[in-house]
Amino acid sequence: MDVPQVDVSGSAPAGTVISVNDDVLIVGADQQFKTSVPLEEGPNLIEIIASDENGNEASALLTVTYEP
Repeated sequence: MDVPQVDVSGSAPAGTVISVNDDVLIVGADQQFKTSVPLEEGPNLIEIIASDENGNEASALLTVTYEP
């Protein structure tokens, strides 16, 4: 990638709590979420965790490499 940020977006049931690194989002009625993650030069680890009110949890780790 050659831009200093990446957008992380997706869909989940309304009320789901999404954590993207240090950014915490609550999915609204439209069932969509989106946030931007700033990148440093080289590999960047992005951790995404989704959890619902029933205690179910899913997570993903992504590595994005920023090369200015």
